[in-house]
Amino acid sequence: MQDILIFKQFQEYAKINIISFLSEEMINGFEIYFNELIEWNQKFNLISFKTEQDILYRHFCDCLYSAKAMSELENFKSAKVADLGTGSGMPGIPVKIVLPNIQITLVESITKKCKFLESVNNKLNSNIEILNTRAEEIGQNLKYRNKYDFVLSRAVSKFSPNLEISIPLLKIGGYFIVHKTKDSILNLKEGLPSLDNALKHLGSKLEKTISYNLPNQDLDYCILIFKKYKDTPSQFPRKVGIPEKKPL
Repeated sequence: MQDILIFKQFQEYAKINIISFLSEEMINGFEIYFNELIEWNQKFNLISFKTEQDILYRHFCDCLYSAKAMSELENFKSAKVADLGTGSGMPGIPVKIVLPNIQITLVESITKKCKFLESVNNKLNSNIEILNTRAEEIGQNLKYRNKYDFVLSRAVSKFSPNLEISIPLLKIGGYFIVHKTKDSILNLKEGLPSLDNALKHLGSKLEKTISYNLPNQDLDYCILIFKKYKDTPSQFPRKVGIPEKKPL
């Protein structure tokens, strides 16, 4: 096992600053996930990190802010949640570890990453649904469209396409929670100032912004919470590639 001290430090930091109800059982879940990340990252590039502490703080603590945001909203305990472009399982797996009663779907288009997610799911003895597909495709599938209370997204590049693939999955009254840096949301071309048209078309509005910092990280981070207030027109999301090439 890795250095027990850094997990103790992570637990103390997260309990004080993010999730007060973080338990030993949850920490055990993070240790399992951590070990899988280290092992599989030797086979192919899952996440970028310089030290083990980077995984705990830059990645795990960052993801826990999604759980914090959800826990401050209504009906989160048994919520149906989707994590789009989850990659190595973030923020979805950390959120599932600390909110075990949620139903969560991880959406990832790269097959080898889905194999990793399946391994973690088995090791955690969890009930995570893993979809090896594109978010644009499930957004037009009636099995998934308008079915989620929360959609999560982290490290997905462009903002407007990210909204277009996420909002159609939400129920009316559901929330899209997205991780960004403060600099990126202020960008005139691709940040918040560019989203008025997309939000109008998709039937969503910005509800809240949560700003935060992470240990040993130079950037300022934030979570943006968007609420869906009306049905999204059936043409959205558009076919794979179009939201990126022709943002709303």
